Amino acid sequence: MYMRFLAGLVLLACSWHALAEKDEFTLNLKDVDIHTLIETVADATGKNFIVDPRITGNISVVTSTPMRASQVYDVFLSILKVHGYSAIPSGNVIKIVPNTNAKQDGNDSELRSSSQKGDEQLTRIIQVHHVSSTLIVQTLQPLMPQYAFIAAVPDSNTVILSDTADNVNRLASIVKQIDKVSDQTIEIINLSTPAPPS
Repeated sequence: MYMRFLAGLVLLACSWHALAEKDEFTLNLKDVDIHTLIETVADATGKNFIVDPRITGNISVVTSTPMRASQVYDVFLSILKVHGYSAIPSGNVIKIVPNTNAKQDGNDSELRSSSQKGDEQLTRIIQVHHVSSTLIVQTLQPLMPQYAFIAAVPDSNTVILSDTADNVNRLASIVKQIDKVSDQTIEIINLSTPAPPS
């Protein structure tokens, strides 16, 4: 196990230094501790990470073409998602926590515009105009993973969504399609019982 770890570091170092002058990076890690990946991404992006002690396991990732630092970070977020973890911005650091804790660990940076995408954590408050927010929540609940969050605020008829940016934006598009004025007209017909024959 230790030898595999060292081999991964050597392979990583070779890939890293070959492209460092171009500000491009490749990730070639095979069955290495996830903390090695986190350190690698920290070096590439200049970001600071605080890692929850529950973050464990080995990962493998191989990229065939060089990537910019922002692309490395996007790949990193996807790897975390696959392994059940999330990266939550908190001031000048990024906390890496299990997905189950992501919805309780965010900050104001999550409340950004819908231009945010990928596997970053995003929270959106959606105003619903023509449909009950409670009905929207009942409709969307099956489309959300267990660690995500969705709630209706009936007084303001709004929906709160918190999940990866890609999924939140997808669900927001669904809400937009559902939240329309019905073009059906309703006709009320009074029914009466016929009088018995005399």
